[in-house]
Amino acid sequence: MRITVKGRSRSSQARVVKEIDKFNGGVNRILEEARIGINEAKEATNLMQVQDGLWKPRWGTDYYGATHAANIDGAAEYFKSDGTTELITIANGKAWKSTDGGTLTEITGATFTAGLQCYFIQIAGFLYIANGTDALARYNGTSLSTYTALSAPTGLTLTASGLSSGIYNYYAQVTAINSIGETVGSTEASLSGGMNRPRDQWTASDYITITWGTVASATAYQVYVSDTSGYETLLDNITASSYKDDGTVQINPYVEPPLSNTTGAPKFKSMEISGNRIWATNDPNNKYTVYFSGTGQFMGNFSDFYGGGWINLEKGGRETPKKVIHYQSGTGDGRATVLCSTPEGRGAVWQLSISSATVGDTSFSVPSAIKVVGSFGTDSQLSVVADNNNIWFFNRRGMFTLGPEKNYYGILRTNELSSRIRPYIQGLVGSQLSNVCAYFYDAKVFFSVPTTSSGNNRIIYYDTERLNWVVDWSIGAKQFIEYTDTTGVTHFLYVPVSGTKMIELSSNIQGDLGVAFSTTYTSGRWPLQRFWKDFLKLKKVYVKLGSPRGTINFEVLGSSKNTGFTSVGTATITPQYSMTGMGFDLMGNVLMGDTGGTPSIYSDSSDPRYVSINKKLRDVQLRLTTSSLDADYTLQSFIFEGNALRVNPPSAWKLN
Repeated sequence: MRITVKGRSRSSQARVVKEIDKFNGGVNRILEEARIGINEAKEATNLMQVQDGLWKPRWGTDYYGATHAANIDGAAEYFKSDGTTELITIANGKAWKSTDGGTLTEITGATFTAGLQCYFIQIAGFLYIANGTDALARYNGTSLSTYTALSAPTGLTLTASGLSSGIYNYYAQVTAINSIGETVGSTEASLSGGMNRPRDQWTASDYITITWGTVASATAYQVYVSDTSGYETLLDNITASSYKDDGTVQINPYVEPPLSNTTGAPKFKSMEISGNRIWATNDPNNKYTVYFSGTGQFMGNFSDFYGGGWINLEKGGRETPKKVIHYQSGTGDGRATVLCSTPEGRGAVWQLSISSATVGDTSFSVPSAIKVVGSFGTDSQLSVVADNNNIWFFNRRGMFTLGPEKNYYGILRTNELSSRIRPYIQGLVGSQLSNVCAYFYDAKVFFSVPTTSSGNNRIIYYDTERLNWVVDWSIGAKQFIEYTDTTGVTHFLYVPVSGTKMIELSSNIQGDLGVAFSTTYTSGRWPLQRFWKDFLKLKKVYVKLGSPRGTINFEVLGSSKNTGFTSVGTATITPQYSMTGMGFDLMGNVLMGDTGGTPSIYSDSSDPRYVSINKKLRDVQLRLTTSSLDADYTLQSFIFEGNALRVNPPSAWKLN
């Protein structure tokens, strides 16, 4: 704010001129309007900030691509081996592909449960598609394939040779393996009558034969044994359906039979690439489990036989994993990072790493997990995104980031960055918070959030360049994506909460799906004098707009000496335009063009207007609104002009 005080007139009234041309504080919802700073807004509905923090109407929306037969359950871009891209969508239980928003072509080979949100990740030429219920599917550019789950082995029997009955027990389980994963263990079998010697004291003639029924399509089997029921660990891997345990093979105490069948791949929701592995979590049937695949040729294989495995994070505790994402440790090393939720919403963050160990002739991966001290987690998987430096995520207590602690080496921290809009976050519908989605685009972290029970119906964003919040836009998304077409143009798209077509957000589009949307800018209540108790004879309020178009409504509200806070002036701004173009008609005998020509419309890049007020006020609030399809402007500056007054305070202020 710039303030100029001119010399006094004979009536001892000093002329006061104030200019406000800084709006880079964004939206402030935590303070009452009388406390909001002069560079902040109370309301910025369907607005965004440009240049050095100037307000203007937001981007418009339009449909992109063909119509599906039902609501879209997810979308992703698939990058093909020839360098081209496809837009992949899931709708009505089927997968579809299209190019440049063209005709939909069904991708056969797998179906999905309609109505379930689908999640995607591409690695090694495959696009993996998961929804937590159906078998994991992958697309190779031509068709879909799913992993056919194997059944666990049955008919397990144990036969002893060289051993007699005794006090020592022997228990066994067997699992079946395919190229993807491993089944759960068979029904446990025990040696009838026990043994007279423990396994580590067997002689050369002592052994136990373990046999079971062949499992169709199994490529191998894993044998687990123990001297205690329910505590079997890995003994060996074989391709036959029987095994002779002579006591010479060392038992691997670190590998137990899986808790779930991964031969069809685990039925998770969240997927991420970290350390050249697929990491996955948010399994509805194993809510504490984080899975990891093998590397290289075993990418996508989750069995420990192929370098994969799993780890439970505080099994039976209050924290349940929601999202795994690749990030760094406090020292900068890449880590699979897992964000968890808790019932009250705080959650936590874990970081995972893998080391290699060898027992006997068997090498295997050993995962370990460390919790980030004092961290918050997330309630919504799709709200977790990375900007240039940090991980952003939604928490029912606010919008948080995960990043290194400034001035402290090796320490990560979670930090809330939504304090200025906290009341807005607290007002969201609790039953829909798990559906909040986010995306980092154009240096902005977009969040789509629910203010009604019907799901995400608003968009807000944090501007990482101007370091402020913009709240809110009257549109909602179920998922954001980017799609780059064959001409190299990148489209910022979203899946509607309810709808059969993708929608594009762009600065080149007017309105929402061809219909005008309303915008509102409302300032705080700014005092006109140094002390809020003093009054000013406000003569005029100026507003300067850049390149205004359409119809723009301007309103001034203020606190007068006698009537309180009320509207004191309104005006409608209708910009003047100029048109230019070549090729419209002959100039003498010279034709300047051989086409009909297209006119260019220009509005003033610095268009000043004012409203006469002529009232005694102690504060003002300013409002700009639009509702026409072609409305646009850039708010550049306000100026207040008036005379300082020496008046007694209103009698209504007096306390008896």
